[in-house]
Amino acid sequence: MTLERRLLNIGFLFATVILLGGVGYALIEGWSWADAFYMAIITITTVGFGEVHSLTPVGKLFTSVLILLGVATITYAFTVLTNYLIAGKVGDTLEGFKMKRQIGSLENHYIVCGFGRVGQQVCAQLHQDGQIFVVVEADETRSESAKQLGYPVVQGDAGEDHVLQQAGILRARGLVAAVTNDAENLFVVLSARSLKQDLLVVARADTEQAVSKLIRAGANRVISPYSLGGRLIAQTLIRPDVVDFLDVVMYDNSLKLFLEDLTVTAGCPLDKLTVGEARIREKTGANVLGIKRGGQVIVSPPSSTQLEPGDVLVALGTRQELTALASLVQ
Repeated sequence: MTLERRLLNIGFLFATVILLGGVGYALIEGWSWADAFYMAIITITTVGFGEVHSLTPVGKLFTSVLILLGVATITYAFTVLTNYLIAGKVGDTLEGFKMKRQIGSLENHYIVCGFGRVGQQVCAQLHQDGQIFVVVEADETRSESAKQLGYPVVQGDAGEDHVLQQAGILRARGLVAAVTNDAENLFVVLSARSLKQDLLVVARADTEQAVSKLIRAGANRVISPYSLGGRLIAQTLIRPDVVDFLDVVMYDNSLKLFLEDLTVTAGCPLDKLTVGEARIREKTGANVLGIKRGGQVIVSPPSSTQLEPGDVLVALGTRQELTALASLVQ
């Protein structure tokens, strides 16, 4: 039962007892309505002001009953409100401690700033992929919605350093800036980058003008939902089967195939080998679709392409195959 409903019930109960007392005194003692209701109120609240007029024996009996009703009503109101407040505050406190403990133990996780339409979709995809993440949201209603879904939540302004620190930014792997508007996302990116230089930061941009500003502020990637959505719609019109294939590969869990990016590290088994010498497909079963080297992307790399530290391999395979490939690049 909500607090408003509880207060309404208590108010109705008090009004009923006062009405009963006022009418009772008026009928039993023959007093005026003003005196009758005044006597009823001071009797119910047990303030001890004394009788308005001398009471008849029947009036004294009625007063005794009214005092008991008044004390019972006050006790009931106090109990209901105390239980509601204590239970709510204790519950909130315990939940807050549990949430802080949970977030404090996270490492290599993601932080999603903003739980609007974009943030909700990001969280849903991360949850589906089994990734660990924390939601940062200033709005209380949205924060509660995230908690209802079982997501760890830090309620506060994502542009504030202490809020990001509560979300474990120093231990985080990446951050998504998807709050209300471009200006707020800019502050989030600046705060995140100042706290952790090597953090992967992906920002949402509503306008094309904001893209370059967010990149200058420190975002590694900037996504415009409107531009991306428009391009996807056009590709669906022109190449519907290709789009369907990519959707199946990236989002259909029943297929058990995944796209992954893996970075070649110095001294790993693949370092300085050519694609042909590495025999990645033969050893792991995964397919290397491309290599990203700096700003260049090599699609279907020739067998003569030498692998170097920092190369990002874009590979397709099952979880087991990709895990095997990951062991070769570390």
